[in-house]
Amino acid sequence: MIRTFLSFVEEDLELVNLFRGQAKNKNFDLEFADYSVKVPYNSANADYIKRQIAPKISGSSLTMCLYGPSTYLSDWVDWELRTALELDKPIMGVWLYSDGRIKYYPAALEGHPRIGWYIDEIVATMRRLVA
Repeated sequence: MIRTFLSFVEEDLELVNLFRGQAKNKNFDLEFADYSVKVPYNSANADYIKRQIAPKISGSSLTMCLYGPSTYLSDWVDWELRTALELDKPIMGVWLYSDGRIKYYPAALEGHPRIGWYIDEIVATMRRLVA
């Protein structure tokens, strides 16, 4: 099983939870251990939050950014992706909408796989990145 840190913005949580559910569905070949934050940290202290998130990224095999129209604006998503890269963890992006509303992606994903929400392609990319 691939240990995956999911990076996303709060506005996309409903779709992220749907994605998480697909990993539990036996009809899909998508299988990963979710190392991401499930409950937001109740703190405005950025250093504290980073200290809580960094070990989750460090313990993962890869970081997957599930991104929507506003994700590219998130300093936290940018920090999570850059932290993964600093820790020599592979990163990839999965766009959450295929209707053209996503115009931009997080800058840290430049040069890394960015694919649609197609389970077979996601699984193949994950396996290739952690091989």
